[in-house]
Amino acid sequence: MVWTALITPYREDGSVNYDEYARLLEEQFKAGVDGVLVLGTTGEAPSLSDEEKLVLYEFAVRNAPKGLKLMAGSGTNNLQKTIRWTSKVMDLGYDYALVVVPYYLKTSQEGLYRYFRRVAEETGAPIILYNVPGRTGTNMLPGTIVRLAEVENIVGVKEASGSDDAISEILIGVPDDFLVLSGDDSKTLPFLSLGAHGVISVASNLFPAQVSEMVRRRDVRVHRALFPLFKALFVEPNPIPVRYFMGLMGYDVGPYRLPLVEPSQETKALLRKVLAEVQERLRSL
Repeated sequence: MVWTALITPYREDGSVNYDEYARLLEEQFKAGVDGVLVLGTTGEAPSLSDEEKLVLYEFAVRNAPKGLKLMAGSGTNNLQKTIRWTSKVMDLGYDYALVVVPYYLKTSQEGLYRYFRRVAEETGAPIILYNVPGRTGTNMLPGTIVRLAEVENIVGVKEASGSDDAISEILIGVPDDFLVLSGDDSKTLPFLSLGAHGVISVASNLFPAQVSEMVRRRDVRVHRALFPLFKALFVEPNPIPVRYFMGLMGYDVGPYRLPLVEPSQETKALLRKVLAEVQERLRSL
């Protein structure tokens, strides 16, 4: 299972480039990914106004090719706002809501459990938990995820702590149909070997067909070819590198929206080198 954490392209005036977004949706579908994540971390959800978010949520539903599943990043660090957004995206027709661990206001594992249970009970939405401690400052432990898996409409987790042990502990404790998805491209194949179901990928913005092939065939050769790209995507904070890569590949991603800025000249040189090497490796497969 491959979901692309889709970027949000901008026009030169800084507004959302909906024409390019529609193109990205079509290309992802043609490449064979299972679905796209609208306004996750890579889509810069915190940088968009509420009005922009609503328009983009609606646009994606109207313009997604039939058969392409949609997941919406609907989590915030405010309970009532998260409930409203999660309910809204379900009303629009999304297949899943990705709800991030509430950030900045750190809490206990019991606080996380009560927060997510409340969102699930008040919305009825099929919820994918999103554990990304490097962003939120709080790590949702495997035991908490296992507890939450008992809630009927909490149906999966995007696990981006990078811990193999955490994945193993989660998989031991949850039902077989509870979706365990890697949140790190470089960890996808190792996590699949432990029993995970797939990935919510940044790299598939660039090489959706190849990432899909790697996951479906458990293809070590493709993993090795893409591995330098997986690492390069995080030499500066995501989504700075992926936006630069996409520009190199001819996509009209537009300018960076503050607080994000262009990568340094040193990073740009590295990214150009990595892209050329990865493209050559893929051609040789």
